[in-house]
Amino acid sequence: MSVRRWLLFTLAGAAALSACGGDGNPAPRSSTPALSAQVVQLRRDQVLNRIEITLANHGREPVTVDRLQVRIPGYRGGPPVAKDSPIPGGLEVNLPWEYGEVSCPDDSTPRPGRAVVSLRVRVGDQEPVDVRLDATDPDDLVQRIAERTCTVRRVAQEVDLRLGDDWRLDRVDGQKVLHGILRARLLVDQPRDITELAGAIMYGFRPDDTRGPVPDPLAHLQHAGDTADIPVLTYAGRCDGHVKGEIKKPYEFLVWVGPPGDDDPVAVTPAVGEATKLALRQVCAF
Repeated sequence: MSVRRWLLFTLAGAAALSACGGDGNPAPRSSTPALSAQVVQLRRDQVLNRIEITLANHGREPVTVDRLQVRIPGYRGGPPVAKDSPIPGGLEVNLPWEYGEVSCPDDSTPRPGRAVVSLRVRVGDQEPVDVRLDATDPDDLVQRIAERTCTVRRVAQEVDLRLGDDWRLDRVDGQKVLHGILRARLLVDQPRDITELAGAIMYGFRPDDTRGPVPDPLAHLQHAGDTADIPVLTYAGRCDGHVKGEIKKPYEFLVWVGPPGDDDPVAVTPAVGEATKLALRQVCAF
């Protein structure tokens, strides 16, 4: 064998050994896991302005999610969020995501795009890989959340709603209650009715029926600048340690507003001042 051929043979052998790893064991390669994503929203997510991404691992190996980001055209979501979320083979997990502000067109229905999920994941002990998934949305949540958000924003620009600062402590049927006022002011020159009230989990909220029959609607506003003071009662709803430890928005009272005769009024939240929050502690300390 000539010196030239011997050198070529030696170099080729060295290259083959190098490709197999210096210790003779092949280095673990990063593989793309078999994942799918779906948009869901649980009841607790609604008041937190978030959705959850159900990630399903269709493979046999466990997958760990190191980073999550969800992009939805028409929503202003945040930057990637660090995670340490294992998904065993054949199972799924829900990862929450705050969707941020919704873009509302001035003169049309919002048309958000499809949710795209960007992940950094590890399969077993392999190196991390980046994965991009188009999330399914069988309940059309992305569209429904946008429509609801934009409708509430529009109604808030039509009627100003706020609880008055003056409250009177009383006892009705053996229960502590607070008598107060819900103030409504029409901001547009189109008639609107206040039709219904509902409380949050911790505090009940209803029309004050101790003063006599409750009118229907609760208030009718005809022209821009019209105002109405609606007598209301607040009282303890669920005032226990579990609720106090878990609740995120204890003052999310609901007021339904719509055009006269509307069969589908919109529930919006009135402004709640510090004086009201302080008074509410008389019926449920928080």
